[in-house]
Amino acid sequence: MFTWKKRLNSYGLSNYVIILLVVMAILSTIAELIGIGIFLPIFEMLKDGSLVEPSTSSSNLVLYIYNIFQFFGVEFSLALLLLTSFIFFLFSKVFIYAVNYVRSYYLGFLIKKNRDMLLDYYLNTNASFYDKFGVGDFINSSSVEMSAAINGSMIPIKFIVSIITALGSMILLSILSLKLTTISFIVVIISLVIPSRWIKATTSIGKKNSKYNSTVTSFLHSRLHSPRLIRLSRTSKAEIQSYAKITEKQRVLTLAIHVLKARVELILEPIIIGSSLLMLYIAIKNLDLPLEVVMLYMVILLRLVPVIKTLLSQKQSMNRAKGPIQAVDELLELLQNSRQVINTDSFDKNSKDAIQNIELKNICFSYDNTHALSNINLSFESGKFYAIVGPSGGGKSTLIDVVSGYRHQDSGFIFINGEQLNAHSNCQILSKVSFVPQDPQIFKGTIRSHISYGVDNSSEKQILKAADLSGAYEFINKLPNGLDTLITANASNLSGGQRQRLDLSRALLKNSSLLILDEPTANLDHRSEEKFMKTIRYLASNTDIIIIIIAHRLHTIRDADKIIVLEDGHITGTGSHSKLILENSWYSGSL
Repeated sequence: MFTWKKRLNSYGLSNYVIILLVVMAILSTIAELIGIGIFLPIFEMLKDGSLVEPSTSSSNLVLYIYNIFQFFGVEFSLALLLLTSFIFFLFSKVFIYAVNYVRSYYLGFLIKKNRDMLLDYYLNTNASFYDKFGVGDFINSSSVEMSAAINGSMIPIKFIVSIITALGSMILLSILSLKLTTISFIVVIISLVIPSRWIKATTSIGKKNSKYNSTVTSFLHSRLHSPRLIRLSRTSKAEIQSYAKITEKQRVLTLAIHVLKARVELILEPIIIGSSLLMLYIAIKNLDLPLEVVMLYMVILLRLVPVIKTLLSQKQSMNRAKGPIQAVDELLELLQNSRQVINTDSFDKNSKDAIQNIELKNICFSYDNTHALSNINLSFESGKFYAIVGPSGGGKSTLIDVVSGYRHQDSGFIFINGEQLNAHSNCQILSKVSFVPQDPQIFKGTIRSHISYGVDNSSEKQILKAADLSGAYEFINKLPNGLDTLITANASNLSGGQRQRLDLSRALLKNSSLLILDEPTANLDHRSEEKFMKTIRYLASNTDIIIIIIAHRLHTIRDADKIIVLEDGHITGTGSHSKLILENSWYSGSL
């Protein structure tokens, strides 16, 4: 029954705030109903031309109001009745304003808090999560679905208030005429049967709509990252058609939700208005109610119409929100189950110490029961240059993921400077790793901001030194604004070689003990490749960094201290270039 409250608690809304919202809304309803009730003696006065004595009034409600006035020692007069009614209406609107302000404040607060939390979880989860959950799905869930889920979870608060308002109105109606109210109640209940199936149908359509929201976001995310491929492959028309099919399904589902809502309004309002007119006829012809009582009864009954409409609309909105709520709950559960716990003990206490050696013993790793690495035994020493080669799908990327601490092995042991790392502490090695991917991930900003990415309070001298070591200083110095030159997302205004050297500058500024490069020359021409590898050889000869390169172009790593051949997750050869030519068939055949 109170699942919605538990969900709001999980989103960060305390019980205190929930109670505060409900209490203020109830006070608003009570104040409004009192303001309406005071209209009865006013109507009586309008009918008779003068204020009637409470003892001669046709309604007990007037007597209640009179007694309250007497209790506070206030004169029972028309001016005071009008003023009192106005004050209660004013209080009602003040409370409603307070409810709307508090609700809006916490709605924005919860959306921000949970979006921030999702990103925190996403960036600190283990690598297996990224294998299962697409970026587009995450973007959709954290932006569109999160907002809809929290909005939907807060609707029950308004729903409770609407129910209390409806009950308060029914109580006031019962005081005026119990018989007429009983008839009205039966008619209203019957009128709610027809649209109930449309309200129920909103749940399944809302879930389908959330699914297609995610599909649209995922489609755009993948395609907008590849405009060059699409244009040069001449598949623009096909992609537009595919997108049109997805958005058409989304349009149909959105339309279905609006149609269901419109049907409820189409059926409900005429029924209630017709019922109200029927009540008016019965009151006058059969129940002989005084005109002032009938007038107030109709005011309250007509006021009840939008309340009932709001109740049904809120019920539909809650059903529609089940899709986004389910999407967010599934994402949160997956993130929480995949969250990587960082142990600050052990190796972290020596975080300023450089890595002197890394040793892998009997390392195995699998992706969903598919073996990627089997019984890997390797060692890496500081000040040396290592190359990992092998056929596509041989396990090269997985191996450097394990070495860097990005993934945790299924079995086997990793030793850093002779100290064994466990399932939790192996991620500590991440603080000592610099990574240069095949395709540099460069965010929009300046050259300075990219080189210093991840390194706080870096000086210009340190940045220039890193740029000089990487070979990037040569082209940076020629730019009009130097380090303050603006670059677009992914640095499309720089050449491939410039991007690669710029990203190497970022990695070197971190001054890490372990430098990993994933096919860094794959997108470079021969001249750029030679310049880049010359930089790597210089670093290998003049620093104590452990350098590991994944390479496809074997001529680029001939002078590596050790070359490791990886085939089908097994090491089939290690040694120098000349040794592997003689001893390893894959290596010699790939030259």
